[in-house]
Amino acid sequence: MPFARRLPLLVGLLAVACVADPELQGPLPVRNQHPAQLTALHPPPASAAVLPHGAAAWRADAAYTSLFLAGQGNGNRFLMDGEYLRTAFSAKVGLGADLELWAELPWAHTSGGFLDDFLIDYHRWFGLPDQGRTRAPRDAFAVVAEVQGQTAWQVERSRLELLDVPLGLTWMVRDPAQGLGVALRAAVELPTGDAAAGFGSGGVDAAFGVLLEHRFLGMAAYGHLQHSFVRTPRTARAAGLGFGDVTSAGLGLELPLGANLHAFTQVAWETSVLRGLGSFDEAANPQCLLWLGGRFRLGADYGLELAIAEDLIGYVSPDVTFWLGFTSLPRRRSGGG
Repeated sequence: MPFARRLPLLVGLLAVACVADPELQGPLPVRNQHPAQLTALHPPPASAAVLPHGAAAWRADAAYTSLFLAGQGNGNRFLMDGEYLRTAFSAKVGLGADLELWAELPWAHTSGGFLDDFLIDYHRWFGLPDQGRTRAPRDAFAVVAEVQGQTAWQVERSRLELLDVPLGLTWMVRDPAQGLGVALRAAVELPTGDAAAGFGSGGVDAAFGVLLEHRFLGMAAYGHLQHSFVRTPRTARAAGLGFGDVTSAGLGLELPLGANLHAFTQVAWETSVLRGLGSFDEAANPQCLLWLGGRFRLGADYGLELAIAEDLIGYVSPDVTFWLGFTSLPRRRSGGG
């Protein structure tokens, strides 16, 4: 009897998941908006399938984040208070031989923002720790890391700043249509951002990683694992603060809810570039985010994406991130789902 009662629910879930011939387009290409993590090269989550030779795709997206963290220990200090908007235009093209070239042009806007009162009430309603936000000035901006009282790294308040520009190459080792999809990718990041103002690393970063994709019951599961070799900005190095390399991993699930609407849940974990500040959690601990979102197909060739992220490790990650994307939806090397 227990199984009989659960059977209608199981059938309903399978009916939702098994949309006829869903076109799976890969995970949402979201990333951590912690300002220090943004100085490191971080190729976003992606499908293991690549574009066919000569095919191209593009996207424009924006992520808006409320930041509030403060901590100190061993004579060092970290403060992060404000709001950060990162916008980007990216493109990729299939080169043939299962290769895909991609690039991104990202920009940043920093300010005191407007979300402080809303987030204070939100934390109060749900009984969440506010990390001292209620005692801080409203809508202020300050992002600074200090080593023994000396400013080692900071982010300036700015209307518009170019960030470091990433370029990458993806090689599909095994097509997801044949089972477990596997791709390898490598990337470099050009030092186009103003490192002295906190918008770049001041050198060429490099990253290597693997993408995984498995399709089942009309859905797709995604995974990535990568390591980024991070350069330390000159001001931080002069103060005795070395930026740590970043190892990151993530898992995601794409669930078609209909022909034009796909839901996503994604988890991303990464090590902190500010591990050199000391052992206090606000700077040194790994960071983990949960993303919930969706992609809505606008006609045959375009999609609108929405997502929100919450930190899973308290007193470390940015508070909340809202993400919006507009993307072309070409057919990938491996075809549909």
